[in-house]
Amino acid sequence: MTADSSEATRTEQLRIMRVQKQPRYPSLSRPSRRTFVKGLAMGGVAAGLGLWGERAWAQGVPRRETGVFSGTEFDLNLEETLVNFTGAPRFAHAVNRSIPAPLLRWREGDTVTLRVSNRLADDYASIHWHGILLPANMDGVPGLSFNGIAPGETYVYRFDVRQGGTYWYHRHSAFQEQLGLYGALIIEPREPDPFRYDREHAILLSDWTDENPERVFAKLKKQADYYNFNKRTVGDLFRHIRTRGLGETLADRAAWGEMRMTPTDLADVSGATYTYLMNGTAPAGNWTGLFKPGERVRLRFINGSSMTYFDVRIPGLKMTVVAADG
Repeated sequence: MTADSSEATRTEQLRIMRVQKQPRYPSLSRPSRRTFVKGLAMGGVAAGLGLWGERAWAQGVPRRETGVFSGTEFDLNLEETLVNFTGAPRFAHAVNRSIPAPLLRWREGDTVTLRVSNRLADDYASIHWHGILLPANMDGVPGLSFNGIAPGETYVYRFDVRQGGTYWYHRHSAFQEQLGLYGALIIEPREPDPFRYDREHAILLSDWTDENPERVFAKLKKQADYYNFNKRTVGDLFRHIRTRGLGETLADRAAWGEMRMTPTDLADVSGATYTYLMNGTAPAGNWTGLFKPGERVRLRFINGSSMTYFDVRIPGLKMTVVAADG
């Protein structure tokens, strides 16, 4: 590639991002040349699939399945990558270029070693092993258990696995988990599970926003219910007075006022900005877990969201909770 063609490529990439109104995240405002090249490579594929101009992945374009890493030695690389969950390309943080991060499988009683390399341009990084029993300096919380992983450096996590079950891991620095750095973690117990199943699927639920996460937070600091559009109106007030009486209605309003909340405020951030993902796939992408009729399937549900509560159900199917870990 010549210098002229390289500059033309960079100019075209910038033009695409301007057209899509790419938010300038603090850590992503100056992507490295390497990231631009990777993004352009993905952009060529995306353009062929029509991803740049339409609601692409949200309409079911096939995506690569998250990898599964098992054993006791792991190399995890934190880096920028280009994603498209809503029809608009965005830079995100990934592990080994995967969102969600690769599913890790450990065994209770083993000693695991994880070499985490920070390939982000100008961000300190971290990984926290959520719900895992381990020494403080292996917990991955910057400012508490260690200083974080500087750009270009590698931090080695090494600890004994003392439990079994379904967990997850995620970044524990600022709002960077919201940018895509999270993954499922399954630990095989020392003793066999006391129940039978024919196959299993790990289902990692998460939320994604095209907005700068710091901007989302800034909005909430100014107005806590900014993303809550389902609010009570004057019409609701008069209806409640008719059905409940004036005294009860005013007492209810006063109680919510003292809490500085609205009764419809289940979470601070809603679908007004969030797209909800199942194993990194948007709803219309229709993530599918295969099975055969008559099989007993173990579903490992993991809430890897930044904000969201998920109501899990399968209409017409009886489910039994066999474990609740973490």
